[in-house]
Amino acid sequence: MNLIYSAVPALALLIVLVLLYRQRREYQQTFEELPTGLCVVGGDNRVLRWNRQMSSLSGVSAEEAITENITNLPSPWPLALSEALEDPHGTVIKQSLGYDENGGERWVIVHSSPLQLPGRRRQILVEDITDYQRLQDELLHNERLASIGRLAAGVAHEIGNPVTGIACIAQNLADNADATELDVGTQEILKQTERISRTVNSLMQLSHPGSGAQEADSVACNLADCIDEAAHLLNLDMDVPRGEFTNNTDRELLVRGDNQLLLQVFLNLLDNARSAAAEEGPVTIDAHQDGDTTTICIDNPGPAISPEVISQVFEPFYTTKDVGEGTGLGLALVRRMLEDMGGSVSLVSPAPSSPGRGVRARVVLFSAEYAQSFE
Repeated sequence: MNLIYSAVPALALLIVLVLLYRQRREYQQTFEELPTGLCVVGGDNRVLRWNRQMSSLSGVSAEEAITENITNLPSPWPLALSEALEDPHGTVIKQSLGYDENGGERWVIVHSSPLQLPGRRRQILVEDITDYQRLQDELLHNERLASIGRLAAGVAHEIGNPVTGIACIAQNLADNADATELDVGTQEILKQTERISRTVNSLMQLSHPGSGAQEADSVACNLADCIDEAAHLLNLDMDVPRGEFTNNTDRELLVRGDNQLLLQVFLNLLDNARSAAAEEGPVTIDAHQDGDTTTICIDNPGPAISPEVISQVFEPFYTTKDVGEGTGLGLALVRRMLEDMGGSVSLVSPAPSSPGRGVRARVVLFSAEYAQSFE
């Protein structure tokens, strides 16, 4: 009997060890088979754990990575992982890993957080968002092309009028060779030709797929000109009433961005403001520079919108319009394009300029100067 009693603690210990071993195997299997890249680093930034998905994403096996300092890993991983460790919030929203063998750009989101274990360990999660990013790029391009389709009738009218004028002037010049009328007619032809060129160039910029996030913040853009261009394009649409826009932006104010993306941003924001304002007054655009950043405010005097709507308007496919009248992609793509340029967008309602009414779209971009380089 004493022998049985003495064997009980040993048996219990054996059962505990077996359970711990099974738990350890389950933990190891879960770690290895996660669909997200996961690694653990110590306080000296040396890799302690490296799962299968991390090997697949990086092309670096666990045997090669473990015990290595992250600064010694193949490019671009030292930069990608170091930024997440240095960020106080532990997250790099979006990171480019360069291009794959087919020429496509690879994108990841990197997160890091401390582990409650000795040695100041931190875990780093790497999520591959390449397919999602490519889908967004395709949606962005399709939305831009859809904008051109909506403006097609207005464009035909905008180009047709000057062409008719040029034909009439040319006929008059053919019938009358007076030097004064020849000079006046020539100047008028040039003026109408410039009008056509401006419309065509605007549409070419709008239809261009963009320079991509890698180069989206490399140009000093004239803010007032970009807003004027967007307002001009919107008023080519013959299917909706012409919008009244008051652009109070300083003509010399420059922002850091991409002209094509900025044109699409303001086209969407001004179109939304025009629709909301209806016939209640002009859409007003103001801007002010505050050190390294410039804030643009687009105010419409229409009805206010609720905080619940504001919290959702930047989500893809969310729309308050009737079925068939809106895709719900406009503001989501605006936010995406501004993030590519290092900027941001938000909505406030009621608008400060219209107590109890209206909506203000607030855009923040980096300021720029003439001849400034962003290499």
